[in-house]
Amino acid sequence: MILLGFLLALFALLLQTSMCFPFVLLVFAPWISLLLLSTPLSQALFLASFAGAILDLLCDDPMGVHALNYTLSALFLSQFHRYFSYEHPLHLSLFTLFFSFVSTLLQLFLLFLFDRRVPFAGEWVLGDLFVMPIVDALYALLWFAFPLIAYKKGVKYWSQMKNRIYPT
Repeated sequence: MILLGFLLALFALLLQTSMCFPFVLLVFAPWISLLLLSTPLSQALFLASFAGAILDLLCDDPMGVHALNYTLSALFLSQFHRYFSYEHPLHLSLFTLFFSFVSTLLQLFLLFLFDRRVPFAGEWVLGDLFVMPIVDALYALLWFAFPLIAYKKGVKYWSQMKNRIYPT
């Protein structure tokens, strides 16, 4: 399930880099949320930094900013994972909304700290800080939660069919 989520995020990243969309999604936010909800913290932090390193290779921000951002955001939100379940689509979507909000706030701070050319406008607060986490949550619901549910139901169905055909 983790590998399928990574492949979904990687495919969304490839789509986002090859097509001109009017907005930029945090494509790894649902995957990192899934990691925080379903794996041990050390593994989730390592894979969050790996996802950030992939983004660091593709953008012109200072190297390591995305990896640091995703790792610190995951570390901060790890204390709230017990209130959510990765098996419920709305829980994953809501946790992604929180991750996107925290990551965007931290990204602003880190870019201001390491790269002083970040423009700060009032429309940024409305667009990137409040609207984009909602869009990321919808992306998590449609692109991650529903395919993962279909995958789990498909695996369950085929294992039941296997037991019917080849009883033990």
